[in-house]
Amino acid sequence: MAGCGRKPPGSGAGRAHARDYAARMTLLAAIPDLLTAAGFLLVWMHTEWFKPQWVATGMTTMLLEFFVVHASGFYAVVMYGDGPRGRRVLQLAGLAALYLLMIMAVAWGMHAWWMVGAFFWLTVGKMLAVWNGPARALGFEQSFDRQMMAMASWALSVAGYLGAMCASVMVDWPAYGVTPDVVRAAGFDPSSSGEWEATPYKALAGGALYFGAMALLRTLLRLILLRRGSRDTAAVV
Repeated sequence: MAGCGRKPPGSGAGRAHARDYAARMTLLAAIPDLLTAAGFLLVWMHTEWFKPQWVATGMTTMLLEFFVVHASGFYAVVMYGDGPRGRRVLQLAGLAALYLLMIMAVAWGMHAWWMVGAFFWLTVGKMLAVWNGPARALGFEQSFDRQMMAMASWALSVAGYLGAMCASVMVDWPAYGVTPDVVRAAGFDPSSSGEWEATPYKALAGGALYFGAMALLRTLLRLILLRRGSRDTAAVV
């Protein structure tokens, strides 16, 4: 029956349902970055709970994030580009395979296969960030509009990453549990001229700052825009 079931998106009830759905998906998309930020904080502030190698793992994860941020820009373009869905799926699979091969080569050279799992985890977070199903629920059906919103999310990642990297070396962060002995046990040299090698806790601070800021900023901006409920201004970033 035409009068039964879900209200159409254009109606008041349908619009409210779409906003509720978008809000739930926005919170879900923040979970990977929040968990990653919490991991950086734990290794930094409670290093005694972990092996010293976890400090090196945290620093390497921040370097991996560079590749993930780089890849997510291409994902955003392909995901909402023109052309048949099947072709776009193949293009996404090809891009993912290319970056995966790069990471596997690095992991093989460093004998650190955990990097493949970390790359997958970080990629899941970025895919949720550039995916804008909530925008579609609010009426953004045009692929160009959705692509622009996905690219805005990618640009936010780039700005956040660069900002966190600068803050990690410019701010005088406390070492907490990353003592000189831990630094040496992790395979670094406390007397090195390299900022992250001598003080790897700064990389951990940068990671906590970056992933925490990305989760909170994206969530806050999306919820504010959803609250406004305007199709012209509800740009999901």
